[in-house]
Amino acid sequence: MLFRGVTDIAHELIPSIGRGTREGTCGDSTTLESNMLSEFKRLTVPILKQPPSSEFEWLFLAQHYGLPTRLLDWSSNPLVALFFATEREDDRDGVVYYLRHPVSDQYHLFDYRVACYTSEAAKAPSGRIAIQPEQGSVIFVRPRYTDERYVNQRSVFSCPKDPFTPPAFKGLKRLSVKAVWKEEIRRRLRVLGISNSYMYPGIAGVASELRSLMFNPVASGRLQMLTLRAEIQLT
Repeated sequence: MLFRGVTDIAHELIPSIGRGTREGTCGDSTTLESNMLSEFKRLTVPILKQPPSSEFEWLFLAQHYGLPTRLLDWSSNPLVALFFATEREDDRDGVVYYLRHPVSDQYHLFDYRVACYTSEAAKAPSGRIAIQPEQGSVIFVRPRYTDERYVNQRSVFSCPKDPFTPPAFKGLKRLSVKAVWKEEIRRRLRVLGISNSYMYPGIAGVASELRSLMFNPVASGRLQMLTLRAEIQLT
């Protein structure tokens, strides 16, 4: 099973590269995507100890650092999806999507631009083992990176042929998460070790965790002042 959590139930399953173009703000997204990825490669190769060896690995890296791509994040862990569904926007209902779908880690066989075989893989019958006919206009791939964030989040990515339209996923279901439940769900997830510092390993995750636990309750008026120093265990 694959799961995706979204903080606002009104948001469609459209990747970041397709959102602005639907609103007419980014022009031709196919050209934009290609140009951004080319510039990303050019500017990061000098500072990378080991540059990615395939187009998909470049996409994983770009997505990781916030560049708009056609990839959409999913997870094989439902608690991870629940974390993302409740992470913010406490005034809006969230949602967890879930479905069964083939996943491949042999992404070198695919051309991400058409969500299908590369011309080389199409000629090799052995290469087709990794690709299921149900995948159609979208493929699901699992990164091989040992990046701690990917490991903790149990990351899987969907890659559509058309990044502007929500794919017609066969068997897609959803579970709504009421806005009033979000704070309590976050608390219970922290008890289970699913927290900002776990989902975003490193200093940024620690800062986000402290902001959530110590600053936000005061800023929102739920607490007037933190008068006692508390030990906070970061997972």
